[in-house]
Amino acid sequence: MSGSAVIASHLRAGRVQPTRLAARIAEATATRESAANQERVVSAAFASGVSRVGPIAITTAVDAADTRATVQIGLRNVGDGPVALASAIVGFRWLCPERVALRCFQNGWQSWSETRARELDAEGASPFPSDPWLRGIHHAVGAPPPDRAGWHESHLVTVAGVWPTGATCCVGVLERGHAFGIVYLERAPDGVHIEVELRVDAVLEPGMGLELDPVRVELGEDPTQLLETFAEVHGRLAAARASAPFASGWCSWYHFFHDVTEEDIVRNLEALVAVRDEIPVEILQIDDGWQRAVGDWLHTNARFPRGLAPLAEEVRAAGFVPGIWTAPFCVVSESRIFAERKAWLLQGSDGPYRALLHPQWSADASVFSLDPSRPEVAVHLEQLFRTLVEWGFGYLKLDFLYAAALQARAHDPALPRATRLRLGLEAIRRGAGEEALLLGCGCPLGPAVGVVDAMRIGPDVAPEWSPDRQIPGIEETLPAARSAIRSTLARTWMHRRYWINDPDCLVARDSALGETEVSALSAAIGASGGSFFLSDDLAHLSPGRRVLAGETLEMASAVDRLGLPGRARTTDLLATPAPTTIVATNTAGATAVLLNLGDAARCVRPPTDWEGAGDALSLDLGPRESAVLRLDREVSLAVFCDFDGTFSVQDVGSTLAHRHAGELQPRAWARYERGEITAWEYNMEVLDGLLLPRYEVERFLETIDLDPGARDLVSWCEERGIPFRVLSDGFDANLNRLQELHGVSFEYDANALRYDRGRWRLRPGYPDPSCGCGTGVCKRGRIEAFRTERPGATLVHVGNGRVSDLCGALAADIAFAKDSLAVELEARRHRFEWFETLRDVMARLSELESGAVLTEAR
Repeated sequence: MSGSAVIASHLRAGRVQPTRLAARIAEATATRESAANQERVVSAAFASGVSRVGPIAITTAVDAADTRATVQIGLRNVGDGPVALASAIVGFRWLCPERVALRCFQNGWQSWSETRARELDAEGASPFPSDPWLRGIHHAVGAPPPDRAGWHESHLVTVAGVWPTGATCCVGVLERGHAFGIVYLERAPDGVHIEVELRVDAVLEPGMGLELDPVRVELGEDPTQLLETFAEVHGRLAAARASAPFASGWCSWYHFFHDVTEEDIVRNLEALVAVRDEIPVEILQIDDGWQRAVGDWLHTNARFPRGLAPLAEEVRAAGFVPGIWTAPFCVVSESRIFAERKAWLLQGSDGPYRALLHPQWSADASVFSLDPSRPEVAVHLEQLFRTLVEWGFGYLKLDFLYAAALQARAHDPALPRATRLRLGLEAIRRGAGEEALLLGCGCPLGPAVGVVDAMRIGPDVAPEWSPDRQIPGIEETLPAARSAIRSTLARTWMHRRYWINDPDCLVARDSALGETEVSALSAAIGASGGSFFLSDDLAHLSPGRRVLAGETLEMASAVDRLGLPGRARTTDLLATPAPTTIVATNTAGATAVLLNLGDAARCVRPPTDWEGAGDALSLDLGPRESAVLRLDREVSLAVFCDFDGTFSVQDVGSTLAHRHAGELQPRAWARYERGEITAWEYNMEVLDGLLLPRYEVERFLETIDLDPGARDLVSWCEERGIPFRVLSDGFDANLNRLQELHGVSFEYDANALRYDRGRWRLRPGYPDPSCGCGTGVCKRGRIEAFRTERPGATLVHVGNGRVSDLCGALAADIAFAKDSLAVELEARRHRFEWFETLRDVMARLSELESGAVLTEAR
């Protein structure tokens, strides 16, 4: 394939042509500080196969299919001496049929980096007003190459398009820790020039080669949809950990900051117990301020006299998951590891490289970074996190992770910087094990996909609306509620495709944030469906703000349960100066959050395809105001479906109990049959505390088959706007993973499953003591709650088991039944529709839709 070929085309979005291949290189003998000034670009016309650019042979393979294409790149040093390879470059030309109102999305390098849309003008990005060292904290390259003047820059991925609607092009790198992808865009007379730099920053000896991450191009008309598709493809390729259960908790940072004490933690633990019904969070996370010195993560300071292990045990005994903050790559001169293992640090021109400045951590503010390219550093990290997990910490916040990926001199110069970071993260995961929930923060995004379970996707929030200080070039990366909200909207497309999005904490107390600003933060967090953490001294939180916290938690959890991948969408991603709207949609309706983050009143009206919405979504919002709207569709039919043995062929929970609970299972079942215990009490006796590690459950879930009609029934309902929801007395963690494994998305209600040192810990989802079912999820209660909202709709229940499905079948207007549920309904002479597979259900529902009369169960 030559440079004149077309690798992607779209009827309304134009065509993409590959233009060139290049390498950015320097002499291997140059110091890192001078190499940037000596870099030169050697290039050739784009061609499939092997191309020679200076001493580098580039192997290229193109997989093109209609509107999209993937380019795979491999490199080899075929010269006589070592080469300092900065990056490989793949160039494209987007022949866009519309050249007006073009805008582009700029994704930041790491969690806190500014992420925004802007006009795709001819001037390109403005020069950075501070020094390259500071720029390098938020960009993959501290000093941009001089030949990139006039170009716009995005990390990992970008979309460019006609705003508000029109031709759109998405280009990105499916990063897996082999390189950092930087996408450059330049507006030109012959189209939009796009160049992807796969940033390596490694020394290749003669004969040495690298396989780099694929570059993906796709054309379309919806920027959010293109980013969602990109993330889904990327997530599958990188084995993203996107199915962890919803995360909720309390964090010490935004009230106590560095001054936190053990007494503060214990007092708020007691408060969490007291407000458990109002704010039912699961995690208590101790943030920065507990450590003796940054780098010595197993030793506490005088404010935590008992140490970490006893405190974690106290948190566990109260029924919460202990969480701990670390900055695992960071080291200060006051630490023991600095004194004893200085050789383990990344190096600069005159000693350890200064990764960041932090006056609260060190007398001279200097902070250094471990070098994960050293095998002994990987061993250290693995042992450290194994110990923390053994002490009881199941939630691990990993902060300032970018430090390991900075442009410093590493022990192994042949390792790309992204690989160095990935090795460090993988060592942490090995030590922590598969069950611990890892949250990345201050982290370059691509290399973490497949390692972390959750990721901070914006700057720190703060008890202030805007930054309390101004640092030229990084104003929007500094802690502030407004900046956190902006990034939450800009990165909604990552949720449940890469990980659980972490929009950072709700600061609900009275502070410098006014009531409208707290409401805006609450609305953005809730509508995003990402994790929910509260960060106030709970004993002093007013009743009204406790209610707000509980409502935010419920909203975020409900949006998250709409299905995998995430269903929340930012509808005006390319808007200026910032997006204004998140819409979380299901077939019954949508929850829309409208935001005005500016300091002047404005009319906010998101684009919508909802019939009959009219002006309902057009609101005049005052400065920093928000509105939460519920858009209800007219519903005449809704389907509620059991999972175990109905949506899936096998009964997940029952099979695991039979295989792993030993003699406990038949004894507990006999007690249930005699009426001595309820169905939920049976679960607690058999499964709560069961020693069944996640990896064993994972192997089992990979064997689960869906009913032959499961996908078709979900699609049939979606196409017709018929609400479909799984009601399961099983567990959220399993349902999330099965959605991921089978590529099918559904809304659900279920019980909660968490892991504690290899043992199951259970919590009921929606019990109803007034119902005789005695289950963790009362299906009658869930159906009747829907009926209250939609009194005229015909409600259908589909199930197979008399234990958990009976009350739902009795509550529905139409019941489909098989197996023991059919036997029980027949014995009760209660009318139902028999089915063998969900295809039978779909066929009968089609008859109902066409006007036929089905047997009613009421």
